[in-house]
Parts: sequence; C-alpha cells; structure tokens
Amino acid sequence: MVIVVVMRPAKRFMGATVPSRAGPRQGLCVNFGYGSSMDEREPPEETVATPRIVAPYDVAAPVPARVAVPVETAPVLVAAPPAAPLYVFGNPFGYVLRRFFAFALDLVLVTAVSTTLLYGLIAINPFTGLPNNSEGGFDATFGLGLAIALFYLWVFEAIFGTTLGKLAFSLHVYARKSRIIGLGRAFVRNLLRPLDALVIGWILALAPGHRRIGDLLGGTVVARSPLRGFSPLLGWIGIIVLAGLPFLIAGGPTTVFAVGAALIEFIPRLVVHAFDFVTQLFGGAAHPVLPSTGTG
Repeated sequence: MVIVVVMRPAKRFMGATVPSRAGPRQGLCVNFGYGSSMDEREPPEETVATPRIVAPYDVAAPVPARVAVPVETAPVLVAAPPAAPLYVFGNPFGYVLRRFFAFALDLVLVTAVSTTLLYGLIAINPFTGLPNNSEGGFDATFGLGLAIALFYLWVFEAIFGTTLGKLAFSLHVYARKSRIIGLGRAFVRNLLRPLDALVIGWILALAPGHRRIGDLLGGTVVARSPLRGFSPLLGWIGIIVLAGLPFLIAGGPTTVFAVGAALIEFIPRLVVHAFDFVTQLFGGAAHPVLPSTGTG
C-alpha cells in the first residue's frame, strides 16, 4: 500500500479534476490506491465527452390508471304507490243523505222560483185561460213551474254534470264511458226517479257501487265533485242568486207573499188530486173532493 500526500489546490483522479474542499487553501488528499478519497466524492464536471447524468429525483413514478369494474347487483323492486280511486263517495249513509237533500233542494227551489215568476209576470195562465189567483189557474201555474224544475234537472245534468243542489252538497254526475253525460243518459236517469224514490233506489245507493236504477240503466254514477271544497261555495252562491230573482223582477215581496198565500190555500187540494190520480192508476177509489176556497 502506498500513501501519497500531495499539497496542492486540486487533484486529478481517474482523469477528472476534483477541487479541494478547503477552497482556496491547499487541501490534503490521501490515496489508498483504490481510486477514492476520504472525502465524499463530488460529481465530475460536465463535458462533451462525459455529460452529467442527473437522477430523476423530482420525477414521480407513474401511477397506473384505475379502471372501474362493473359490479353486478340484484335488481331492487320498488312497489308502485296505490292508484287513487276513480270515484270518491265518502260515508255511505252521508252519501245517500247528500243525494236526497241535493235533489229536494233543486226541485223545491226551482219550482218555487218558477211558479213565483210566472205568477207575478203572467196574470192569466196560458194553458187554462184562468187567472193565477184562482184554484185552476194556480194549479196550472204550479204544474208549469214543476215542469220547468224537471227540465232544469235534465239539461243541467246532461251539459254540466251537476246542478245547484249537487254543487251545494259537493256532488257530480259522471258518465262511465264518455266525457259528458249527454241528453240521453240524463233523460233515462231522471225518468226513473219515481221508481228510485221507492225503497229499492236507496238500497242500491247504499250498495258498494252506489248506483240506483237510473244510474245503472243510464250508465252514470254520482260521486264527489271534482271542484272539491270550491263546489259548496259556488253552489250556495248560485242558490242565493236564484232565490233573489222573484224579488228583483217579479214584483218584489208582494208577489212572493201572494204566491206563499196561494200555496197554503191551494196546495192541499193539489196534493189530494195527485193522490187520487196515483190511486186510480192502481185501481183504487178516488178521494172525496175538498170544497174550493179560491176565487174564479
């Protein structure tokens, strides 16, 4: 082993000049014959023949891309919400009572208003030629008012599917197979009202289908109005307006009171006549005729 001590600023090892760590001072290098020194070896100077190779310390290693792998899962079955019922009836007994009061309100209101208007606007009944304040004349006028009420029920149900009474009690007439009722279906269901007025009609209205004979043959059903809470408000406003017509165009309270007095005087005899007519149809005896108290 040979130890060489050289006192100079720089030293060449293996063909490369290495500056001394002592800077401008002369450094001490000891060579043990293995081509290395005790100091840390510094990288050689970059030349054309030997370019400096710098390790890519600052370059991150490439990360392999993540590939999404589809995972097969079992299908989840979600139950569909129950469909809303096509027709809403409510409590069966309350439903039947609402139908009864709606029909009674329509019949009584329109008959009374029509009779009052005819009594106040026409002094002589055109069918009998008698004055309206006589028994015969008032009976004809009252019958004409009743006919107007029945006509009103038929036309309003055919076109609008409802009446003022049905609106007041939130009811509507629906056709099972068409959009509107039509004159034909409305005529059938109203023609069978006398038969439905018997017990069988109310029993069928309480049944699950809630359809009386007129509804079954006419292809209709009566259920809750599509107007919901707005229906009673609209119905009662119409009823108030209709009830006020005699006070506006038929002579005011005087005519209304005169019609009321005539009703009290002549209606009992009219009911007796109607009862006799129905009795004779079934082969019964006629009721004794009450004495007349009217004029004419």
